[in-house]
Amino acid sequence: MGTLRVKLWGTRGLVSSPGHDTAIYGGNTPCVQILHKNNLIIVDTGFGCCNLGEDLLERILVNKEDLKIHIFYTHFHWDHIQALPFFMPIYFANTQLNIYSPEPQETTASNLEILFDASYSPFESLFTMPAVVKVHQITKNLEIDGLKIDFHAVDHGSSLGETEAHETYAYKFTNEKNESIALLTDHEARSSLRNDSLIEFAKECNLLIHDAQYTEKEYNKYAGWGHSTSQQALENALKMGAVKTLLTHHHPFRTDVAIEKINHELRQDERFHSLKFEFATELVEYEVGNKKKKKKSTNKVSKVG
Repeated sequence: MGTLRVKLWGTRGLVSSPGHDTAIYGGNTPCVQILHKNNLIIVDTGFGCCNLGEDLLERILVNKEDLKIHIFYTHFHWDHIQALPFFMPIYFANTQLNIYSPEPQETTASNLEILFDASYSPFESLFTMPAVVKVHQITKNLEIDGLKIDFHAVDHGSSLGETEAHETYAYKFTNEKNESIALLTDHEARSSLRNDSLIEFAKECNLLIHDAQYTEKEYNKYAGWGHSTSQQALENALKMGAVKTLLTHHHPFRTDVAIEKINHELRQDERFHSLKFEFATELVEYEVGNKKKKKKSTNKVSKVG
């Protein structure tokens, strides 16, 4: 059956921030690949998705594979969708692109069609791209080749004085061995009934990937904007009983040095001494299992446990 793994192609929130100061943790907007058997499963298409698309070209051009790709969207803010027109497999007729959201099919299609509007790009429509594109409204108990996918609404800025047009969603992926990955991006883990419900949703997950955009000082200014502090994320991890936690959706102007400083401060906090956690890093594979962490120079691997 194989071990469940995850690879983050983008770890930044809001806007991309490539540069020397962000080279360690990465500067691309969100894109998460769930690695299960030979399936191609992606969550969100921020600019990290461009690099994933390039990585898949060998399978298309050299191996002559017909790719069947599954893309799940947490929501349709720009930083989570903007790279779809630049995802190389969409330019090949032997690619089938299955797009999923808990929102109605028409809503999902409409939100993504904006990216292909001729006013903003040299395209006609998402549905006239060479790839075969199918949009699905995800329902409970969806399963792809033995991998179960579930979802839950999160708190993404519902107190800004405006009504969100659509919800934002967390996903949980569970394989045949009951190993699970819970992804809670763009979630504000303040005290609320929704956060309590999310804690139950992700209970005892093997790998928790949690929004941690703000510091505690920043949160005083941005409370209600729909993002967590690293402390809030780790408090959730404790309540969930997560085996390991990856903190992600880094603030775009947070340098690697600043992230290391926050990491050091968190490790001095006695509340989190029992937790296994780290700040998510681009192009690292995190394996759900009980092996020690191992890294490679070009394709780093971090193993949970």
